[in-house]
Amino acid sequence: MKGSHTYRNIRPALAKHKSLKRCLRALVFLVIIALLAPVLANDKPLVCRYQNTWLFPALSWKRTVVAGDTSLNYNMGKDWKYLDADIILFPPCAWSPTTLDADNAPRKSPFDKQWFSLGHGNTAPLPLAYRHWLGTTQNGQDVLSILIHGTAIAIGIGFASMLIAALIGVSLGAFAGYFSNNGLRLGPLQILALLAGIFFTYFYCCVIRGYKLAEAFNDGGIWLILRLLFLCYVALKTIGGMVWIAGYMERKLRIPYRFRFPLDTLVSKSIELLNSVPSLLLIIALSAFARPSYSLLIIIMGLLSWTIIARITRAEYLKAKNLEYVIAAKALGMKNRRILFRHILPNVMPLILTQLVFGMGSAVLAEASLSFLGIGIPLESASWGSLLNEGRDHFSSWWLVVFPGACLCLLMLLYNKTATELSGFRNS
Repeated sequence: MKGSHTYRNIRPALAKHKSLKRCLRALVFLVIIALLAPVLANDKPLVCRYQNTWLFPALSWKRTVVAGDTSLNYNMGKDWKYLDADIILFPPCAWSPTTLDADNAPRKSPFDKQWFSLGHGNTAPLPLAYRHWLGTTQNGQDVLSILIHGTAIAIGIGFASMLIAALIGVSLGAFAGYFSNNGLRLGPLQILALLAGIFFTYFYCCVIRGYKLAEAFNDGGIWLILRLLFLCYVALKTIGGMVWIAGYMERKLRIPYRFRFPLDTLVSKSIELLNSVPSLLLIIALSAFARPSYSLLIIIMGLLSWTIIARITRAEYLKAKNLEYVIAAKALGMKNRRILFRHILPNVMPLILTQLVFGMGSAVLAEASLSFLGIGIPLESASWGSLLNEGRDHFSSWWLVVFPGACLCLLMLLYNKTATELSGFRNS
């Protein structure tokens, strides 16, 4: 089958596209920076020898540790710099994004003199190891540390939101394109089971477990995404199981009636409805109903970004279902599920990946725009948009606009270049 051999020669073909390889390496480099952010920018030392005890604060999950006859709090922030340790080694950027340096507030430029408090009202020039290389914010937060930790937010929002969009868009687009309006037919018991399953899952998720879902939305975090994924899994398994049981009963009872399910029309009208509303305005409206959080923004952007992916997938499946390898698979008696995801999907995936990369860039830009307006993720979070928001109020502090703006532009250019090269790679 054609789909089984689509990716056999990826590495030789990728070797000819050096520009795409450079883009992918740059993206991997940014992912490494995002993963190693606590090691690259932290006010906790990487290694510390205090009272004959070796400590690794930046790499530890503990809150307190006993060194000799002293109990140290790992979250004591700037106080680590005053510790009289035998050996102490800080990360390249010796500040966390949440640490407030009152000695260098408000808004110290990268070229201003920076000071270090010695106690009793005495100050000294800030050592180079502790210097704020890209300046500070209104509260004395280190700009370089915020940029490093903001990389994780920028990469994470783009990847997670597009993963949600891909799951929805590819599934709906594939079924709509493959079955159209006449390919999927349901019996009367299956239709009743489908409606009953939707009602049951809604009642369970939104009524019985609604208070848990409300708590998850208020708390945010990874638990919100995991809870929603679990509820979606339960809903799909419940509805699918009820429809399968109803179909089994119809076969046993020999009920001949079948009604066509206009799946293609429903998906197309849903795409038109969502595309008729500006996404940014819809995100702002939905964000007003819950406290801003990182996970909530991911879910909202993912639920609003699937339409383009679904439209592309639908068009490709409409074209592919009439090709020879699909006709041959049907003649061999293969199940529709195998044809959909084992033979057609590998041929459509390069085009979907191109759109996903474009979508990641759009998601990063949307997050920065919302944070710039002050309604995205919480303002205390280390994001590039929060720096731009502060720079809007203090435009004379050029470093609050130039550095995050440059990072945002470079990431957008990288995403667009990668998507363009992926498109050329697909056509080669």
